[in-house]
Amino acid sequence: MELFSRKFNENIERQVLKDIFYDAIMISDINGIIRYIKKYDDDMSPFDVKSAVGKHILEIYTDIKPENSTMLHAIKGIPTLGKQTTQTAFNGRTCIFYEHTIPLKANGKIIGAVSVAKFIATFTKEVTVTPSMLSQEKVLYSISDIIGNSPATEYLKAQIKQVSATSSSVLITGETGSGKELVAQAVHSEGPRRNKPFVSQNCSAIPITLLESILFGTVKGSFTGAEDKAGLFEIANGGTLFLDEINSMDINMQAKILKVIEEKRVKRLGSAKEIPVDVRVVSAMNEEPQTCIEQNRLRSDLFYRIAVVQIKVPPLRERKTDIPVLAQHYIDFYNYEMKKNIRGLSSQVEKLFREYKWPGNVRELRNIIEGAFNFRNEGEIALSDLTGHVITSAYENSSLENSADTAIFSREYTGGFNLTQTVEIYEKNLILEAAAEIKTLNRLAEYLGISRQALSYKLRKYNIKL
Repeated sequence: MELFSRKFNENIERQVLKDIFYDAIMISDINGIIRYIKKYDDDMSPFDVKSAVGKHILEIYTDIKPENSTMLHAIKGIPTLGKQTTQTAFNGRTCIFYEHTIPLKANGKIIGAVSVAKFIATFTKEVTVTPSMLSQEKVLYSISDIIGNSPATEYLKAQIKQVSATSSSVLITGETGSGKELVAQAVHSEGPRRNKPFVSQNCSAIPITLLESILFGTVKGSFTGAEDKAGLFEIANGGTLFLDEINSMDINMQAKILKVIEEKRVKRLGSAKEIPVDVRVVSAMNEEPQTCIEQNRLRSDLFYRIAVVQIKVPPLRERKTDIPVLAQHYIDFYNYEMKKNIRGLSSQVEKLFREYKWPGNVRELRNIIEGAFNFRNEGEIALSDLTGHVITSAYENSSLENSADTAIFSREYTGGFNLTQTVEIYEKNLILEAAAEIKTLNRLAEYLGISRQALSYKLRKYNIKL
């Protein structure tokens, strides 16, 4: 990883941002009795939670006077924000922390107070660049990398959050390009196995003999050229094994996978020794499981074992309110990568993106944004910057109005127009884009590099009004 590259900077950001998160929360009722405490750092908290709940705040911190208690102030409606406090608890331990203590209200009336604390000792004192940060090791995705706030996306995030805490097998279904591996990585990253290996294997188009050796490992002499080598089940021990497109796996191989999952033991090819493995299996497929079972491409017993939990990743067409956020995310990404200054999408492109069916899902959206960056350096991405299926499909399916009204132009689509018509379409589109930003005739003519008279003629010709 290059020093001060995008990934390097994001790694540093993750390290220092943890300082904004608090180590403990405390909730009291209107009488100052502590009703709830949760610690996020057991070592730093000055007292045991169970022994503190039910006590008055002045019983917990014995060295504080009522007039100096931030909790009692909050009960009176006076918040305390970002205050450094030194207090001694009832067990004699002293701690220094920053606190936010605020009133707790219901129906407009104060019913208690809430205090969150960040202990001084947990603040990062320095950031050290380690060799692993400079390696090419992939940083796994987490829930925060799932972009969007549509109901479907929020439900997906909630599912991931819930299932990540267990070790149950998970089957992720969804169309190609919808982000199934991202979801698989998030399930791993959010759970207790996050510090253990995440191993991914695409099962598609790999011969059964090769896939078997990859998954189970080999011993020297088991076949010509074989060496002692751990398989992916061993490598993923303690962590997560992600089997993508598991429905493409040979049906006989599926039986062997089922055996390993059931028995939690694996034998390398050519060996009689069984090796215990503790692996959470997360699988994915881009087809309906029941269809695969009916067509004898997925064993029903394997399906029931790997689909203890099922997560369906919604296609992009079912969460179109996420499209503007996703598009801007990729625009920001490619601005950084390509050193450009593109602000966003033109209104015409936004309309097209809303109406397009997105058969390639999020992957297709990303590729279209990247393609547009090859034709534009600044301003907004316009229809004339788009290439590929999105623009031609929209035209062929009449999801846009006719070309005379919308000035559709694509570098890959000129069918049905002669040279003059194509040039006129492109010319009108350029004027419409510029006119969206420039509202005076003189400045618009100067920007387009034509005379005021020529611009006036073209505005009349294309019925464009400033």
